[in-house]
Amino acid sequence: MKSCPACNRTFDDTMTFCLVDGSVLSAPFDPNATQQPPASRNTDPAPTMMYPAPNAGHSTPPPQSDKELLPPPQTIASPASIPGAQPESVSPPPRKDEEVASQSAMKTIMAPPPEVVFGTNQRGAFAAATPPDSQLTQTQSVGGKRLVVIGAAVLAVILVGGIVWLIQRTRTRNTPQSRAASQPAKQTENKPAPTGQSFTENVNGTAIAMVSVSGGTLLMGSPLSETGRDQDEGPQNDVTVPSFYMSKFEITQAQYKAVTGTNPSSFKGDDLPVESVSWNDAVEFCRKLSQMTGRQYSLPTEAEWEYAARAGTNGPYAGNLEAMTWYDANSGNRTHPAGQKEPNGFGLYDMYGNVWEWCQSKYRPYPYRATDGRENLQETDVRVMRGGSWESAAKACRSAYRRRVTPDPRSSGFRIILGAA
Repeated sequence: MKSCPACNRTFDDTMTFCLVDGSVLSAPFDPNATQQPPASRNTDPAPTMMYPAPNAGHSTPPPQSDKELLPPPQTIASPASIPGAQPESVSPPPRKDEEVASQSAMKTIMAPPPEVVFGTNQRGAFAAATPPDSQLTQTQSVGGKRLVVIGAAVLAVILVGGIVWLIQRTRTRNTPQSRAASQPAKQTENKPAPTGQSFTENVNGTAIAMVSVSGGTLLMGSPLSETGRDQDEGPQNDVTVPSFYMSKFEITQAQYKAVTGTNPSSFKGDDLPVESVSWNDAVEFCRKLSQMTGRQYSLPTEAEWEYAARAGTNGPYAGNLEAMTWYDANSGNRTHPAGQKEPNGFGLYDMYGNVWEWCQSKYRPYPYRATDGRENLQETDVRVMRGGSWESAAKACRSAYRRRVTPDPRSSGFRIILGAA
């Protein structure tokens, strides 16, 4: 430790000032600083004149009078050097190297207060984090181009789809079948069903004769004594059937083509009954015919078919089998034109033989109830065919005989009904 002779202040190698004259006692941060011995501080150096800084182009002459001299800083003299009243001593200004050391030491000892930045610097920082306008413009331009490309692609897809749809619609309208199917639908739209009398439905120039069948009650099924009876034909029960219209003949190939435009039959001939038709095909025929005529056609239920076949009778057949039926004994192993055999009591032809006829009903055990779900068209299940065909034995042509077949096999024809008004 060291001691100042003027103020008796002790100091070490850190920056220290004299308490009396304010002189620097130690300046450790400047290795070139010259230390002044303590005794030299008691003497008063001559006044130092300060001159303004010279200009870059020329030098300024020294002042001509004492008025131009800057007054030296006053210092307080040490009490030890004042025995009595003595003039004030003026301490010389610190040398340049001492001033630099002092400033360096002060910067080390005391840090400047932190700057508080408001507004401008914050906006500047935000601006620094924000990409330049050119980058933003470039990004927006790229995004805009992508949107334009996507929009153009979507419009192109829509345009192509519209063109394809228009072409297909034009082709459909120009086909003869579509023109023929649309014309009668407009002519017979919402046409009411006739009441109590037979009528003829005209479809694309083809007639479908419909016979009026008055409703009633039948004992459905067969008795135990009936020859050739199957177990699923009973127990018998009474079933009430409302009035309806039934096609006079089995649907012919000409009639089928007039509605659907196709002919799946194996034996070709416009007046021959259509065959090789699945249950789904028969249901579709009824749907299209209904759309074309404005009337609700369908396949007959089991009860409606048996009621129409019996025509008020209770025996196995509604008349003479040979006179009414094309079956294995007389068909020659092929179908025959509709209406060549005798009709039954309701005026219906070929209710027995020629081709099997689809019913709307699903196959379920008796007793028969129309409300037990067997008439539900939405469920695919085993359906029922009635009447026998050109290759069936006589027992399969009975009024009560039931054949269980899935809807898929193309093995039969059908006839249609229309509910009475």
